[in-house]
Amino acid sequence: MPSDLENLEIELSSHGFFFDLDGTLAPITDDPSAVTISEGMRQSLSTLINLTNGAVVVLTGRGLNDAAKILGPLDLPVVGSHGLEYDHRFDGPDGDPKSSGQLRQALSVLETFAAEARLKLEHKPGSIAIHYRHAPEQGEIARQTVENVANQVPGLRAIHGKMVSEIAIASVNKGTALAYLMHRPEFADRIPIMIGDDVTDEDGFEAAQRLGGSGIKIGAGPTQAMYRAQNIGSFHQWLTHLLAKGK
Repeated sequence: MPSDLENLEIELSSHGFFFDLDGTLAPITDDPSAVTISEGMRQSLSTLINLTNGAVVVLTGRGLNDAAKILGPLDLPVVGSHGLEYDHRFDGPDGDPKSSGQLRQALSVLETFAAEARLKLEHKPGSIAIHYRHAPEQGEIARQTVENVANQVPGLRAIHGKMVSEIAIASVNKGTALAYLMHRPEFADRIPIMIGDDVTDEDGFEAAQRLGGSGIKIGAGPTQAMYRAQNIGSFHQWLTHLLAKGK
């Protein structure tokens, strides 16, 4: 069982921070395009970047351009599409050239399903998402359809988050991204802290803890993270107190 977040001791000079976006830095909304970050959170992130000499990255399932619009005008490093897309600050690992073909194969099936079920389909560089927050009664069939496609197309995996199910490339995830970034100069000799709220963040929690750091789960639900914050508000309060110490 995760420990209360108040029990986590952190020194900003020796830790690096990896944040999920939706449900972590910004509240989840019925319309994913309407997500916004509060001015208070934005200011905290800016302060954190300064106090850690830039050892802060957002790891999100969103595409890079989408994430940048939400984060702006804050110029925060981003790895998008569940670890597939690295922004201009990073030379990300080379992807599998077969992955685009695998996603195209899955796309035709999911497009047909989404149209018939009247669900929103989102085609991202590294995944295809079916959103059903506006139609929760379609959740079970959406999850099963995504599972079936993942089982039929080698190299893909199913990811089930909060009111969304995705087909994604199996060889990359937030954990592989975190492990790769820990070799970057910004994170050299630092201890990783992964913060997230959903199933897609579990790979990041595992990687951070395997490398001697910690995972912070925001909200309820089973997790392998070592620490838990009850909600975004309590996490931001903890972060604000941490930044106030300035060390």
